[in-house]
Parts: sequence; C-alpha cells; structure tokens
Amino acid sequence: MTEVQPLLVDWMRRGTLALRRVTNEQRLRAEVGWVVANNLSEFCIGFVLLKLLTNLLGKQGFGEFKLAETAILFAANVLLSPVYESYLRDYYGVLDRGQGRRFGLFLIRWYAIVTVAFAVLAALLSVGFARWFEMERWTTLAAGLVFLFLPWRVLRQDILNLRRERRPQVVQNVAYLVLQVGLIWTVLSLWSATPSAALFAYAGAAAIFGGMTGVPLVREVLRLPEGPPARLTPIVWSFGVPYAALLILQWTQGVTDRYLLKAMIDTQTVGLYVAAYQVCGIPYLLLLRVGHSLLRPIAYERGRDLHDAQGLWRADRVLLGGVAVQAALGAGMLVFYAIAGQRLLVLLTSPQFLLPSGTILALAASRFVQSLTQSLESLFAVHHRMVNMLAFRFVGASFTVALCWFLIREQGVFGAAAGTLLAFVVYFLCLVLGPNGCFWLVTRARRDAREAPV
Repeated sequence: MTEVQPLLVDWMRRGTLALRRVTNEQRLRAEVGWVVANNLSEFCIGFVLLKLLTNLLGKQGFGEFKLAETAILFAANVLLSPVYESYLRDYYGVLDRGQGRRFGLFLIRWYAIVTVAFAVLAALLSVGFARWFEMERWTTLAAGLVFLFLPWRVLRQDILNLRRERRPQVVQNVAYLVLQVGLIWTVLSLWSATPSAALFAYAGAAAIFGGMTGVPLVREVLRLPEGPPARLTPIVWSFGVPYAALLILQWTQGVTDRYLLKAMIDTQTVGLYVAAYQVCGIPYLLLLRVGHSLLRPIAYERGRDLHDAQGLWRADRVLLGGVAVQAALGAGMLVFYAIAGQRLLVLLTSPQFLLPSGTILALAASRFVQSLTQSLESLFAVHHRMVNMLAFRFVGASFTVALCWFLIREQGVFGAAAGTLLAFVVYFLCLVLGPNGCFWLVTRARRDAREAPV
C-alpha cells in the first residue's frame, strides 16, 4: 500500500497539471472545444442517418447497405492505406527534409489511379455480384462510386487534423455530413428506398466534397518547393504496408461477425445486429475519436525522431493519459447500457430492431475493449513497431473468426456479440503483455529518456 500511494499521488498531480494547462492555454481550450464539437456533431448527425436508414430501408435493406459500406472500408485498407498512413506518419519529417512536394504528388497519383480503377471494376462486376451474393443489381456500382470520391475528402480531413487546423476541419466535416443526410433522405423518399439508391446518394455527397477539398489539396502540394531527391518507398514498406496489414486484420476483427451472420443466417439479421452494434458504440467511439483527434497529432509531432528518447517518452505519456481517461469513462458507461440499452436502441432505430439486454451489454463491452485496443495501437505507430503488432492482431483476428463462427452457430446474434467480446479481450491482453507489447515499449522508453543526456 505504501508503494501504491505515491504513484497515485503522482498521477493525480499530473492530471491536475494537465487540466490546468488545458484551462489556462487559449489554444488548447479552443482545440478541445472544436474537437468535441466536431465529434458530437458527427454522432448527432450520424444517428439521424441511422434512424433514417433503419426506418426507410428496414432490416434487409439496412443490412445490405452496411455490408457494402464495410466492403469499401476493406478496399481502402488494402489499396490506399500503405501510402496514406506512411504520409501521415512522416508528415512532419517530410516537411523538415523538404520532401513535401515529392511525397504529396506520389500520394495524389496513387489515389487517382486506385480510386478510378476500383470504380471501373465495380461497374463491370455489379451485375455479376448481384447474382452471386443476392444483392440489388447496382449496389456494387454505387459502392464503387463512393470509393471513387470519399477517400479524397477523408484525406483532406486527416491532414487538417494532423496540422491541428480545427475550425476548417469541423466546418467542412459538418457541412458534408448534413449534405449526406439531406441527399439520402431526398433520394430514399422521392425516388427509391433501396440500398443502391442510398449508396448513390452517399456517392453524390462524397463527389461534391471530394472535389471541394481534393482540388485545393493538389494545389497546395504543387505550391511546395521541389526539394531534394527522396526515396519514398522504404517508409511505405517498413511502415505503410505493415500498417495496411494491421488495418486488414482490424477490419477482420471488427466485421467478421456480420459477414458470418450473412453466410449462416440472413441479411435481415445483419441489419438487426449492425444497428445495435452502432448504438452500443456511441460513447466508446466518441471517446476514441476525441482522443485520437487531439492526441495523435501531438504524439506524432513529439515522436517524429525515433532517436530522440525524450521526444518518444513525451509522446508516450500523451497517449497513455488519453487511454487512462478513456478507460475510466468507458467503464462507467457499461452500467448505463445494462440499465437503458434497449430503450436507447429503439429510440435511435425502430421497435423492429430490439434485441435482448444481454446481447446489448455484450456488444457494449466489446466496443469498450475494442476502443481501448485502438488507442493503444498508436503507441506502436509512434515507435514504428507495426510489424510487432501484426502478430498480436493476427492472434486477435484468428480468435474472432473461430469464436464467432462457433458461437453464431450455437447462439445466433448473441453468439456474434459474445465471440467478438472474447476475441477483443484476448487481443487486449496480447497487446499489453505480449512480447514487445505496450508495457515493454513504454518501460523501455521511460528508461531511455531518463538515461539520455539533457
């Protein structure tokens, strides 16, 4: 007990100092305000969209819409993220070395080739996919159009976030989300209440804002000086490709349950499950996004040099503080879901999407653990230890597939929620305590910082 008390006092002191800094420094106050406003707006508008889609499309249509949307995410992880994540991770280093124009043009060319090629392929395969996977005729085409335009908007948003330009980020993001809801509501109400129609409207909003944000991004890159010759592929192979593999495994952990439900039961069950999955993730995704938006840019800036022990330790402390706050607030929200989870689910969807309270609580717990693992992953990104983390993700993804397959067969929807929860707990333990896990990375960083010359 005597050893624990000084540690608690030290953490309380650090927390008080951090709170005072946020309160006293105008820039930090403004940043926190804009980040919170952005994420709250996203969630409020997002659940207006959820209410709209679940009521107009029903369980079957909503399930097909979400399966197409998650397939788009998978394609982005495979095709775009190796270059995209490398660019974001080395953004400040690239500017320091005068390579901003070269890396920026490399990224833009890659985006243009991949998004256009994917959209053309989706158009060619749309009819065949509809027959093979029992979907609507033009769902795949509409999803391809979303992929053609959406990544440009997301890229601009993430660059603004990395540069901590909060106000333009919030204005652009909220305007896009409002337009997206308006177009989807108009199309579904006046034309056709189908998944493909919703996706075409989604693509329309993405096209408008993809052009509005993508063109200034290209101009900004072209205005940069030519800079020295740059070898860009090494960081893509050492950081981007492992990060992409990580995202693919993350996607497997996050959505295997819904695809297994589709294969083993039906699309209506997918719609029912995914609606509850979204509702149960409200506080955890909000905490994750606020922390991610606020802390990752700071951590990347402080930890830009892997040989700077002091900088790496400062980056780690920022991220660990965010994880601690996220864990404390998230644990308390489980009580709320145990008491009022069913009422919240019906409020945000419709009575046809009601699930048992045990299933809702299991889903909420899985989203809680999932959000903690995603926050801890930033530590590996700061230390460029993505390959190490791939092994942990592989274990987690393997457990997800095996447990969900077995438990869905035995317990249906509840089995999907329970299997996902158990798999994320295994992954969390691996991430923290496994070889070269978070505990060892942070301990080593702290020791190196103390031994480094001032």
